[in-house]
Amino acid sequence: MPKPKRSRIWIVVADGARARFFMPSEDLKKFVAAQQADMVAPESRGHARDLESDKPGRSYASSRSGVRHAVEPAHDPHKLEKHHFSVALAKMLDGACRRREFDQLILVAPRRSLGELRGLMSARVQRCLQKEVAKDLTKETVSGLWRRLGPLVKPAP
Repeated sequence: MPKPKRSRIWIVVADGARARFFMPSEDLKKFVAAQQADMVAPESRGHARDLESDKPGRSYASSRSGVRHAVEPAHDPHKLEKHHFSVALAKMLDGACRRREFDQLILVAPRRSLGELRGLMSARVQRCLQKEVAKDLTKETVSGLWRRLGPLVKPAP
């Protein structure tokens, strides 16, 4: 009798600037790197001054006062870069899901990143989403990830 086809599970460990992709090994004893290369957005880890093109404009505080103040930018450059990264990650996951590179997805990210990704993911990817873990584990070792997340992929005894 042929062996039933095992699910292709991806574990995505992400934050606003980095995403790592893993799969359980064949023997379900460790995580191995998925075919997808890690994604990194180094600009979102930099200083805000490095993300802006130049100094903000200046304006007068009031018509009677001669005091001028710098105009605050309309957005936080770090948040904007993290949003761009989340959009890119959601698009990549949609493409991988469409190519059937995974059929189950476990998403591990800080609470804020999870919320943003949830809103950006396509319906196709959301159907594959099996579990969300609200933690920042992007700097965790592979063995540490297995200790924390391995029980999520092991079949129940």
